Amino acid sequence: MLNAAALSICGLTASLAGGVIADKFEKKSYMTKALLCISGCFLSPFLIALGTLSTGNFYLSVLCYALKVLVSGTYSGPAITMIQNTSPLNVQGSVVSVYFFCITMAQTISPAIFGAIANKFGVLSNPALYGPIITAFVAFSYLGSIPFWWKAGKAYEKHMKDKDAEEAQGLNPA
Repeated sequence: MLNAAALSICGLTASLAGGVIADKFEKKSYMTKALLCISGCFLSPFLIALGTLSTGNFYLSVLCYALKVLVSGTYSGPAITMIQNTSPLNVQGSVVSVYFFCITMAQTISPAIFGAIANKFGVLSNPALYGPIITAFVAFSYLGSIPFWWKAGKAYEKHMKDKDAEEAQGLNPA
């Protein structure tokens, strides 16, 4: 029940907050959307580590998971907005669909990969290894995505600045 509540409440809060924060602060920097995604990817491994490596307190583990959902769940709205703002109107539906397809495939394949890694390290005979393996798996995934969010943010920033310059030229012909 606590897991479902954490996922539901923190997931909804994170999605809404991510969109609101991204929209509010994008006027100051086009990198805001990417930085939201990067910050969630940076903080998540530490929360997972605290929750999986400190096994003495169940409620601390649930709290860490809830906070991880809260900080990592801010990516959806900003990522889709970056996609929509940089894609031609006639392909936006397809591009967003490919984005969600890739996320779904990663979420589908990851448990099998994790299972294979866990079996290779013999977690069935030594369950204490689950925490370190979960932490390493999550850290690799989240931290590994940071350079790609950065690159996406830089491309988005360039696109939006170029778009602003084109609009300024159209409004104020030289």
